[in-house]
Amino acid sequence: MIILVASGSLSVALGQLPDKHDLIAEFRKLTGANNVNRSLNFSSDGIRDILWKLVAEDKELTDAQKQGLRTPVDEATARVDNIVRVFLNDQTQITKLEEVVIFRIYDTSFTDAELKELIAFYRTPTGQKAAVFLPSLSSRVQSEFAPVIQRKLQDLIQPKLQTEIEQLKQEISEVKKGSD
Repeated sequence: MIILVASGSLSVALGQLPDKHDLIAEFRKLTGANNVNRSLNFSSDGIRDILWKLVAEDKELTDAQKQGLRTPVDEATARVDNIVRVFLNDQTQITKLEEVVIFRIYDTSFTDAELKELIAFYRTPTGQKAAVFLPSLSSRVQSEFAPVIQRKLQDLIQPKLQTEIEQLKQEISEVKKGSD
């Protein structure tokens, strides 16, 4: 009897523990990582190239016939392009696929215990400060590093460029002398 009650209590307690999806969702919320910058670009140029290659490589077609097939190739490209655009505009489907990928990345990167530790940290004031700071870090480094690297490159290139300019001037002078 005691065993049954104890196992019943254990299953209720286990049922209250967050599953990995919940842990990942909370971690993403705390870190601002659920604001995914989605950029999906598609160009139908590759489709057009595949279709046109089929026409262009056909040895039995004359050049005039090949030119006449440009419109059907463009129309076929437009139909394929339309299918892709309809799919890419279906935000519900794209979001579902995105969430599967995101979960897989977090799932393979962190254990449940690590997620719990991270969540505990990001709930602290220091964790919240880090969550605000980290997304801007890359752009800040990029903007502040660019002038530093430009100065260093200029210092490195300037002496060599001056030497190259002098050599080129000498070659120009010799070419002018040779044409006299």
